[in-house]
Amino acid sequence: MGIVYTLISGASDGGNLLAAAAASRTVSQRQALCVIAAGVLFGPIVFGTAVASTIAGGIADYQNLGSALLGAGIAGGIVTRLIMYYASVPTSGSVALVGAMVGAIWAGPGLAAVEWHGVEKVAIALVVSPVVGFVAGALVYAVVLLILSFVSRRTGDRIMQLQWGTIALQALGYGANDAEKTVGLFAAAVLVAGGQSFATPFWMIALTAATFATGMILGGIRIARTVGNRLFSIRPPHALAFQFAAAATVIGAAAFGAPVSSTQAATSAIFGVGASDNLRTLHWQTVMRIVGSWVLTAPTALCAGALATTVLRLFGR
Repeated sequence: MGIVYTLISGASDGGNLLAAAAASRTVSQRQALCVIAAGVLFGPIVFGTAVASTIAGGIADYQNLGSALLGAGIAGGIVTRLIMYYASVPTSGSVALVGAMVGAIWAGPGLAAVEWHGVEKVAIALVVSPVVGFVAGALVYAVVLLILSFVSRRTGDRIMQLQWGTIALQALGYGANDAEKTVGLFAAAVLVAGGQSFATPFWMIALTAATFATGMILGGIRIARTVGNRLFSIRPPHALAFQFAAAATVIGAAAFGAPVSSTQAATSAIFGVGASDNLRTLHWQTVMRIVGSWVLTAPTALCAGALATTVLRLFGR
């Protein structure tokens, strides 16, 4: 199930990253895909696996709860992400996964079995990251415009080539946060199967990166169209600003082991850049549709996780 969840994450989150990378046309989608795949691989290696540790043991003690509840939580996350994917909106993998895990436990042994300190860490990060992403996007865009006002057109074009670096930084941020959630699922499965301690060997990270890249190739374009073309007309200065802002937000959270949503951080940074540039150019209907999907993800995930546990119990009888 972890493989399926990662494929869907590649289609949804990968589409969001592709949109951010290729919308300004400084970098092609094919080039962006290669950079993103590399970033997802090296993110956990460079920045550590604190987020994976939170997912593996910070939400619930699956060594005692068993593999069925872990599987139900993952299944609920898959269903939630599929619903949002077919609605063509970028959604939070953290909310989908953690919400479904809590819902699965709720329908099983009860909410007393939930490690609430881990859930609180996730909840705080998920509320704060869109706000930080929005503000950071607006501020970084203002700085980019200020710098461009003091340089020639040719120098400005060279500065825009820094987008290669911001794409790589954003991909590393994704690898250090969202991709680690899947690594954490694999680590939790190993613990449930009899592992003695939490561990994230290289094969887990490599398998996550390869599966994510496959999902991004197969289905990422669908989400990329929503984010890249339907919010506002994105130019190179916009892309440079929101990529840097989103990467800084996600990497900062990963350093504290807080599983934020790279999708929410990146999309909020795009909102911030667009609002800073010109409020009237933002397509507010699309903005509200995306924000609405964020609000609906948590209750959808709770219900999906609870339903998965119920179905497993019925078949178990």
